[in-house]
Amino acid sequence: MKSRKLPIATIAKAVTTAVLLLLIGWIALQIWNPWGEKGTDAALTAAQFENKGQPYKSAVPAEAGFETAAENDKLRLLVDRSTSHFEIVDKATGSIWRSYPNPQEWPKETATGTWKSHLLSPILIEYVNAKNYKSSSFTAGLVDTGGYLEQFQLKEDGFSVTFAFPKAQIKIPVEVSLHKDYVETRVIDAGIVEGDLSLLNVKLYPLFGAEPYVGQDGYIMIPDGSGSLIRFGDKRIMPQLTYDESVYGQDLSFYNEETGRQRITMPVYGLKSGNQSFFSIITEGEAYANVYAAPGGAVGRSNWVTTEWQYRKKFYQSVSKNTGEGFYTYSSDRFVSERRATRYYPLTGTDSDYSGMAAVYRNYLTTEKGVKPVTSAKADIPLFLDIVGADIEKGLFTDSYLKATTTGEAESLLKDVYDLGIHNMQVHYSGWQQDGYSSQGGYFPVDKRIGGSSGMKRFIDYAHSLQIPVYLTANYTLNTNGDDGFWWRRDGLRNMAGTVLKEQKKQQDEQDDAAYVSPGFYEKVVRSDLNSYKKLGADGIYFENGIGAQLNTDFNNRYKDSRSDSVGIQRSILEQTKETLGSAAAGNVNFYALDEVDHVHQLASDYSYDVFITEPIPFAAIVLHGLRTYSLEWSNVRDEWQSQFLRSIEYGASPSYILSGDHSDDMRRSYSLWYYSLDYKNWISRITDEYKQMNAVLAEVKDRVITSHRTIAPGVKETEYDGGYRVLVNYNDQPYESGGLVVPALGYTVKKGGDAR
Repeated sequence: MKSRKLPIATIAKAVTTAVLLLLIGWIALQIWNPWGEKGTDAALTAAQFENKGQPYKSAVPAEAGFETAAENDKLRLLVDRSTSHFEIVDKATGSIWRSYPNPQEWPKETATGTWKSHLLSPILIEYVNAKNYKSSSFTAGLVDTGGYLEQFQLKEDGFSVTFAFPKAQIKIPVEVSLHKDYVETRVIDAGIVEGDLSLLNVKLYPLFGAEPYVGQDGYIMIPDGSGSLIRFGDKRIMPQLTYDESVYGQDLSFYNEETGRQRITMPVYGLKSGNQSFFSIITEGEAYANVYAAPGGAVGRSNWVTTEWQYRKKFYQSVSKNTGEGFYTYSSDRFVSERRATRYYPLTGTDSDYSGMAAVYRNYLTTEKGVKPVTSAKADIPLFLDIVGADIEKGLFTDSYLKATTTGEAESLLKDVYDLGIHNMQVHYSGWQQDGYSSQGGYFPVDKRIGGSSGMKRFIDYAHSLQIPVYLTANYTLNTNGDDGFWWRRDGLRNMAGTVLKEQKKQQDEQDDAAYVSPGFYEKVVRSDLNSYKKLGADGIYFENGIGAQLNTDFNNRYKDSRSDSVGIQRSILEQTKETLGSAAAGNVNFYALDEVDHVHQLASDYSYDVFITEPIPFAAIVLHGLRTYSLEWSNVRDEWQSQFLRSIEYGASPSYILSGDHSDDMRRSYSLWYYSLDYKNWISRITDEYKQMNAVLAEVKDRVITSHRTIAPGVKETEYDGGYRVLVNYNDQPYESGGLVVPALGYTVKKGGDAR
């Protein structure tokens, strides 16, 4: 019988596959073997867990077992030594907040098996066997891992304890302390120890304040968009769904699930049940935290929300640039934060709603984070104008330049708006750099085709003659042209696998992918550019879609910045910008930068449309009003003009427009600005009408705080300011009438302090 020879291509493919498998194995060893470099403080073995403590029991703590750990004039902190669960007692009202499920409702719990034990555990962890990249992660509590408490100790302000998980070979020390009006929980990273398994995340006291729906008014407040509510209810369309999102947005250097959700800009959450609630602020280590929320029925019967501390994230390890083949795995090193802390503020009565929560956060920002009110001597509200200089479009052989507004045309635009009687304005001039809006890198000098640096200086001088500040718009986190000495291989942001990250375009015929820039590199570029901004007379920089809003880990060996390092770099840039130019602004800014910016542009006003979210709320606006000016979506690109106009009034936002001096139709062909109608001449009457209406409503309260916000009827919202000034907005197509109060259909009504309701 004649033997059959294998084709050369088949043999080559087999050899390639074998080499690829060997390479995967080698990479896996490099990633997983060097446990001495894990960042752990000790390697544990199973023997070190033997007979170290009494196994944790799955039971609701007995009320009689609690003792006072600390107290002050307002609050008392109680702890149960056998479980390390705690209670907070309001001494004035007797209200109680528990770190474990409501004992009266626990007999009705619907969760079974392991998860029923998890809900009673003071701590939940997720871990993985990272030596095997095919292994799945495990969620565990103390009971199913044979866990126990170690080194429990009462302290002057609370208690400390170490949670041990023998089967996972992990130990986690924590502290709980009482302060003037809150209780704080801390995970002590320096004391965490691991064995052969790798810690992924930790939920500490996840059921704090949790309550099932038993007919009471209640909701979970999450920082989705400007803020969203998950109201309690006994029916869920898809009850298994939960909310789990990274504070300050996704980290591009790791694997991220495409949820399409709004970015979290505030490290906060809360839960209200009946006439009491709690509000949480993640005050330290928030760059490595998620907000995790489980509506009733999703994970147990209770509604609960907690901090999920991240220690490792999945990333894609590529082994072939040509084929893209590779595998998902976890790093050997943990994310290490000097401190990880969450505060729990107990609230009762009229202070227990989301307006009361916002007041707590506002007070925290002003007293502890240095956010001082930015006020204007002008009586009217400000109008924010984004003027587009130019952009580019794809040409047959090279990109084509699309001029939208020269500096001379910008003067005419500003004069025409000023002559409308609108004298309190702020200008953001975008697309002024070489080759326009879509070109990032090498901002100076100003492109000659719109007037050059001399033309820009004349425009700014003219604006100053009208007492109008001008900010120049920039995004330093991307580079499309290699200017500023940027070389993507050397200076690009790299993920855990060492791959330079690029902004992915949605369409193949669009501009080439832009490279993300290492924070250490863009810090140098911004600092070197500041004097050029100053020579033009710019009042500040409007940092768009990057600094203050995008937070990534950089694994570029030349710079090597952690996520928390990037926070420090961005804050330093904003601080230097203010010192050099006088001011800085940012788009939908993460609140770690709030004290360094004077205006928040494009503040989120919607939510992510998860099926379990009931409604959006203006939580961020309630916090910001009276501290910073803010605007929502540009008025002339709204999808639903009237309802979004009403939302600006409801949120107390300033109006804003994106405009051009001419050639606006060309922009629909550009890489980035797809708007059909930017020509300011087409919007003059609309600007006049909208501004007059909003100024009449909001000018009197532009520097006052919002004290209350509520829904008084379906589709009817009330925003109340300090002094009793109330603005009522009706989104319905029928008038709202109640006790002499009338709010027109698709309209609004103002009631000043003392006016009858």
